[in-house]
Amino acid sequence: MTLKVKGRGGASHLMWAALPAAALLSMPVQAQDGSGAENASEPSIVVTGTRIRNNAFNEPTPATVFGIEQTEKLGIVNAGDIVELIPQNTAFQSDATAGITAGANVGASYANLRGLNPDSGTRTLTLVNSRRFVPTSDGGAVDLNLIPTAMIKRVETVTGGASAAYGSDAIAGVVNLILDTELEGLRGQVDYGQTFRGDGKGHHGSLVYGTRVGSRGHIVIGGEYEKKDGIGDCSLSRDWCAESYDVFVNANNVLANGSLSGFDRPGTPGYGLPNFIIGPNSKQAFNDARGVVRNRAPAAPAARNIRFNDDGTGIVQFDPGTYVQSSQTGPRQGGDGESTYADSDIQTPVERFVGYLSGKYDLSDTVEAYTEVTYAHRSASNSGVTAGPRSTYFVQPDNAFLPASLKTLLAGTQFSLGKDVDAQIPALNSVTADVWRAVFGVTGEIGGGWNWDVYYQYGRNKRHQSARYSRVNTEFQYGLDAVVNPATNQIVCRELLKANPNPRAQGCVPMNLFGLDNLSQAAIDYAYRPVVEDFLYTQHVAAASISGSLFDGFGAGPVGAATGVEYRKEKGDVTHGDIPNYTDYAFTFGLDYGGTIEVLETFGEVSVPLLANRPFFETLELNGAVRWTRNKASDAFTSEEKTTEAVSYKLSGIWEIGGGVRLRGSRSRDIRAGGFRELFQRQVATEEGSSQGIVDNPNIAGVGNDDPTPILNGGSFALTPEKADTTTAGIVFRPGFIPGLRMSVDWYQIAIEDAVSRLGGQQIVDFCDQFDIFCDRITFVSPTNISYIDARQVNLGNMTVRGLDFEFDYTLRLSDLSADWGGALNLRVLANHQYDFKVQADPTTPVIDYAGQTGPVSSGGNFNPAPSWIVNAFLSYDSGPFNATVSMRRISSGIYNVERVGPEDEGYDPTLRNSINTNRVKGASYFGLAMSYAIPVGNGGNSIEVFGAIDNIFDKKPPIAPGGGGLGGSNYPTNPVYFDTFGARFRTGVRVKF
Repeated sequence: MTLKVKGRGGASHLMWAALPAAALLSMPVQAQDGSGAENASEPSIVVTGTRIRNNAFNEPTPATVFGIEQTEKLGIVNAGDIVELIPQNTAFQSDATAGITAGANVGASYANLRGLNPDSGTRTLTLVNSRRFVPTSDGGAVDLNLIPTAMIKRVETVTGGASAAYGSDAIAGVVNLILDTELEGLRGQVDYGQTFRGDGKGHHGSLVYGTRVGSRGHIVIGGEYEKKDGIGDCSLSRDWCAESYDVFVNANNVLANGSLSGFDRPGTPGYGLPNFIIGPNSKQAFNDARGVVRNRAPAAPAARNIRFNDDGTGIVQFDPGTYVQSSQTGPRQGGDGESTYADSDIQTPVERFVGYLSGKYDLSDTVEAYTEVTYAHRSASNSGVTAGPRSTYFVQPDNAFLPASLKTLLAGTQFSLGKDVDAQIPALNSVTADVWRAVFGVTGEIGGGWNWDVYYQYGRNKRHQSARYSRVNTEFQYGLDAVVNPATNQIVCRELLKANPNPRAQGCVPMNLFGLDNLSQAAIDYAYRPVVEDFLYTQHVAAASISGSLFDGFGAGPVGAATGVEYRKEKGDVTHGDIPNYTDYAFTFGLDYGGTIEVLETFGEVSVPLLANRPFFETLELNGAVRWTRNKASDAFTSEEKTTEAVSYKLSGIWEIGGGVRLRGSRSRDIRAGGFRELFQRQVATEEGSSQGIVDNPNIAGVGNDDPTPILNGGSFALTPEKADTTTAGIVFRPGFIPGLRMSVDWYQIAIEDAVSRLGGQQIVDFCDQFDIFCDRITFVSPTNISYIDARQVNLGNMTVRGLDFEFDYTLRLSDLSADWGGALNLRVLANHQYDFKVQADPTTPVIDYAGQTGPVSSGGNFNPAPSWIVNAFLSYDSGPFNATVSMRRISSGIYNVERVGPEDEGYDPTLRNSINTNRVKGASYFGLAMSYAIPVGNGGNSIEVFGAIDNIFDKKPPIAPGGGGLGGSNYPTNPVYFDTFGARFRTGVRVKF
């Protein structure tokens, strides 16, 4: 299948005709000298791909820059932590967010500007030295752990549409990590850190050396190593987590006598309370290490809510708590059993190594060859939950391990067993990743101020994921059905007594799931097997560009231009080993899938200085960029092919009025084609009746409307490219009467159409019922009964994000106050105020504004709402060898869930289906202190520097904000994306510079 998407203004072939005349867009353009040029103290830094200066106040779009000097003062040793200093970034994927989810990206850290990344892709483009880096996730993101932090010179972030400059994935902006390829000398560092509670221990070391090679060459080589031990089970490691706050559902909850209660059932205990209730003491439904008889048919009522004693030979009463759902899954409040958060890792243990080589050689006076080579390794793991018996796996009343007392109560009926098997079958999700990247290029001067650049880049990412215990459904049921063989009086699997047993029953070992520690290792090995996933991704990039001045311009400086072409081919394969009956496992990593994406792009940029040195027009400069993109995707399993074409553009301008006042603005059309995972992923349908395989079906009449339903997730080849229109407008103020002061305010709007999204099965059912959309994705076996839901990726309506970015920077030399005082003070404040995050699934559906939500992730992880305000501030005192920096991060109070109504909201009524007992999340402020002292060694600027830093110095505990998904419950009782879960911690170390 071939699909062509035309850009605005005409067919794609017109773009080809226009390129020779408009080959003006999207490559580096030098800042010009003269009165309109930048201050000598703020030089332009020209990098491949676009003009990027080292001062955000000079950019036509909102931009933030962190140099290595400031990040070293803060004691930061990881590129991901540098990006988290930017308030526009939402660190949804980091070492603090793994929880109990067995994800392939555990331990990784991704840039996520404006919170716009979907969970299966990225809308933030991460670059290294202004070039793409090979994706390290099947969603297209780049793990910042795999960037050599020790070599970073600065991190530049453009928080606006940048597709015209860089291509797909740049809808939310670009994070560009500039490495120091000009380093001369030796740089080394060793450091150690941990929390004040003694956990989360981390070791880090780096060594970098740069030198001239003869008269024509230069080389930089270095390595970096880091190991973090992690922080274990949440409810055992932190008191605030032991309180186990969660959100409970007060609809169709099962009482001890088997009847149902709820917010909408008059006369029952739950009536009068809202449908959703945030409270402490969360447990998982019928989850107990000794095993418990669930309160459901077909078990005789007398046997329900009975648990086994420790050795499994007797029974005692079980307290099921409250708010147990009729589906027998999800969180409940109180009762017996462990906390929901007993298996949630607070911090993922991570080990990483990065090696880097940069080389340059002058082939002639005007031609230079260069290369970059990177190797990086990351290993990480997290614990989680191991699948016990499903609620629909019924134990027979003649099970050989059952105590007689329970058999009497069962009176010949089957029962559903709730069992936490983690103690004997501990889950462990382990991931290793190895990345290779090499760049080879040649650059030079043509003459007349023109430059050219040609390079080839190869990247390869190899990731291996394994889970040591996954329930094999058929084998588990055979092992669960244990009976006495009348011929031998031995306990065996019932299936083996049949005349023709299933071949899969060979080697079956009966499982005793009643009581503690009664499972034999042989029974575990029969019913539980390891599962693996291997992901191999390769990237080839070839690019050529030229840049220079077209003519002298209109009296304000030369008109600069650039043009170029880029070809990129990426291929990925996801496989799962030679595992028999793979689709019959409780938790798999999906089916094998793979495909190829080929991208051909041509682009250009023009920079036109219009006025300079005139009243009210000290500088007036316009910039335009355009890019044509052809994207071809080929599915390796279905042989399906799809081609799309799109045009992206950007117009921007700077107007320096005078008196230190500068206006800036931009308008861009950005595009993003579906990524590897979004297009090609194949999944196994969820288990019918499991916590992932059940929906609330409004077509079912009567009490309770749970409908056990297989739900298919995964990628879709029917996706079309996303389109986004980004508008920014801002003012920069650098008053001459206050030396050292710079400040900026920028308004932004990003409007995305046809957003690639993942819908949950319940969302599809609700959309069909309420708005008559997506009904074609539901299969009915009768007019009311749902038998199947297709929940693969879709293009969903639109999203519009609006807000304000603020930056304030003021340096005061203390000698200006008193000649006897030395040193300087610097105050830098970065803030983001997001006041709109509007999402509309379809023109027929209402608009939902997620702005200010700081509770659970919404819409299946299609985006990450942000607090209304995020503020990062840094106050430094610097007196040469000594530096002290106080940092502050403020997260404003927020809404728990904008789709619910609490007592704080207009229209609250506990009888509403979306009612909740509280719908607010408290804000939090975190303070840090860092100090360093450099001891000079000889002459020439050599030094040994000791440093230390404390984060969350007042050990502020996170506010209550439960949710976020994960096997029928929550990962944490707070939102770790915004709120600190580690607690007070320190890092100290030594740097050497020679």
